[in-house]
Amino acid sequence: MKKVLLFVYDSFAEFEISILITCLNGSDYELVTCSPYSPGKTVTSTGKLKIMADITVDEVNTDDYAALIIPGGNPYHLLEETKVTKMIRSFFDSSKLVGAICGGPALLGGAGILNHIKYTASLTPNDTQYQPYLNWDNKCEEHLVVDQNVVTSTGSNYIIFAEEILRQLKIVPAEEKSPLLYFKEPSMS
Repeated sequence: MKKVLLFVYDSFAEFEISILITCLNGSDYELVTCSPYSPGKTVTSTGKLKIMADITVDEVNTDDYAALIIPGGNPYHLLEETKVTKMIRSFFDSSKLVGAICGGPALLGGAGILNHIKYTASLTPNDTQYQPYLNWDNKCEEHLVVDQNVVTSTGSNYIIFAEEILRQLKIVPAEEKSPLLYFKEPSMS
């Protein structure tokens, strides 16, 4: 079975990836969570959801995964964490799919990836703690940006982010315009 790695850390925004992980369930992909913390340490999301990651960053072998997903949150404390930035960079350098949403692209900046791609994020130059990590010349004011093997999105666009990740993984056809209509339009079902 193919695998997708979900990077979780204290403050990660679970709502930004909840639809995506729901859609991965039942696909040909197994979701594996990983954290930068010691084994057995609970990770707490922005909504105070507590989870225990399947593995730590130290246990990640990029070859085992088709993609890396990085939710938003406040990852500032991880931007210079070498084991985190090396793991992220290994996915990019191996041409594996990398998806980052909201503040998640800051971690791409910490790994030096934003110097090589166009991207979007829910970060602005007013987020001064992130200034040294983000290449503002490459930031696009768009909801979703796909460049090379990287998909980035602003936080409120989590449905189109999920749709694009599902397209990139070939779970839904590339030409399907709105595969997650169920989540966009209310119905009685």
